[in-house]
Amino acid sequence: DQKYPIASVTKLMNAVVTLENINKKTAISLTKNMLKPEGQSPSLFLNLKISVENLLKASLIQSVNDASRALSYAVGIGRFVKLMNKKAKALGMENTTYYDAHGLSLKNISTAKDLAKLLTYIYRKRPEILDITKNNNFWLPDAKGKLLKFKNLNNFYAMPNFIGGKTGYLTDAKETMASLFTVNEKPVAVVVLYSKNSQTDTLKLLELAGAF
Repeated sequence: DQKYPIASVTKLMNAVVTLENINKKTAISLTKNMLKPEGQSPSLFLNLKISVENLLKASLIQSVNDASRALSYAVGIGRFVKLMNKKAKALGMENTTYYDAHGLSLKNISTAKDLAKLLTYIYRKRPEILDITKNNNFWLPDAKGKLLKFKNLNNFYAMPNFIGGKTGYLTDAKETMASLFTVNEKPVAVVVLYSKNSQTDTLKLLELAGAF
């Protein structure tokens, strides 16, 4: 129940709100305001018309903050964050607050318990989000037409028992991760916050759960 900043794990709730409020086929024209955050991709450039579906992939696979912010503009950036907080409340995430759509602010806070609730909801109702987080073969062209790969930042993506999840990092939030794994044929949520090495800590927790 201890609260910590969650960095880009924020993007899991962004994905839920996106899928529940915006048609995946909707095209968004990228503006300067959408392209402001740190964490950009050359494949997302001014005036590009891109589908919500591809923005979602860019957001979840390579954690591109521009993509996450652009998604929030589809319903209005202020309203989008309100919808994130409304969904958190509906899921019983009592110690969670979302301040932005991408996780760059330290005011995006949650707990291991709350994020386990979110992972459970996604597993049951929005499994396509988990499928996207396992993808390491997503490409988009840059402004000159050169295809660029979006690298999956979650090193667990290739593990057979990895169901899906999201990593995050900010200097003051340290490393964060909220993921689902199959352990003894059952889905198990593993959440690590304020970690010096989220991958090592996740492996330790999986070992304790009997995954190895």
